[in-house]
Amino acid sequence: MDLIIFLSVYLMACLVLTFLSYRKKINWWLTLIISILVTPLGGFIYYQSNNPIKVYKEARYKCRRCGFYFTEESTFCPYCEQDGHKIPLKKVYVDMT
Repeated sequence: MDLIIFLSVYLMACLVLTFLSYRKKINWWLTLIISILVTPLGGFIYYQSNNPIKVYKEARYKCRRCGFYFTEESTFCPYCEQDGHKIPLKKVYVDMT
């Protein structure tokens, strides 16, 4: 009975650290593995020692036919236009680090 309680608390601590790592935007898989294999204390040390990745959105223009991304705004894809296709570019926001 004591072993079941210990394992439950151990796994809950591992999952809480994994959730916190996910929200901090650091490698949550590695936090989970370290927490399970080493101890939740090792996972907590890993969590505290890493800084989050700063992600920002940048506007790009994507061709639906060829899949290329362009930084300059244009009406049609220049590569597809050379092939005789007039494919309008779609404005998308891409995660940048």
